[in-house]
Amino acid sequence: MSDSEDGSAHWTSRAHHFVTVDAETCHIPEGIDAVCAVRERVEAEQGMEIPITWFIRFQRTWDEYVQIDAADYFSGPITKAFDGFELGKPQLLRLRKRGDEIGWHYHAYSYVHRDDLSHEKKVAILGADLAACGAEIRRRYREFEIQSFRWGWFFVPDYSLFAVLNDVGVRIDASIMPQLAGRKVQKFNVTHPVSITDEPRKIGGTWFVPFARTSLIHDYNMVSHDLGWSAQDEQQATQSREALETRLSAIANELGAVEGAFLTYEKALARENAFAADRV
Repeated sequence: MSDSEDGSAHWTSRAHHFVTVDAETCHIPEGIDAVCAVRERVEAEQGMEIPITWFIRFQRTWDEYVQIDAADYFSGPITKAFDGFELGKPQLLRLRKRGDEIGWHYHAYSYVHRDDLSHEKKVAILGADLAACGAEIRRRYREFEIQSFRWGWFFVPDYSLFAVLNDVGVRIDASIMPQLAGRKVQKFNVTHPVSITDEPRKIGGTWFVPFARTSLIHDYNMVSHDLGWSAQDEQQATQSREALETRLSAIANELGAVEGAFLTYEKALARENAFAADRV
């Protein structure tokens, strides 16, 4: 990666807030409905628009990642996949027309589960898979105009992979949490790398936007579910939705006091580009 190309962005301050949803399970349709119902109540109450960035998981199956170690395989066609875009497509199309942003969510399963492989080998596999998955998303879902990306667990295996992501249209990363540097990733035998930046900055063709003034919501946390690794009943789901509503109302009040706004990453980037154009 090169040094910063355009300096720090002017798109994050106390007058801005991002609301993001990591939609990564079979409960995406129900999760979308639950989040939208909360959002609409707060919008009506506060008289303020709340656009959302939806990070939708798309990638091959877990079995492929833990059983296959040939980079050439991951350069091949996507014959099986978890396709969150397809699961929620009718809703996502309506959300896109509403002004929400649709992004891509991806977990580095082939990296964290393969302790037997070298870092270089795992990065080669990831590079091949990201290129193949990104091309497939563009082929299937061009109408979503995807340009934002978030790594699962906020774990960036290697910053060189953003060159691959840039080639498939990714312009903004929402994975950076500087406070995680050096910490263990979940229960895996890997650690979070040192943050590439502590503030919004364009590096190597990608805007890296650290996780500040951002709300994170998971699709499954808004509904009752039992996924094996996570479970909750309807009472717990109701509590999650109520907590979200309280949080969004409080943020809306805060923003209203300073004439602020909720933003998506693409809207923030548009503002940054307009600011840059005014400086010329």
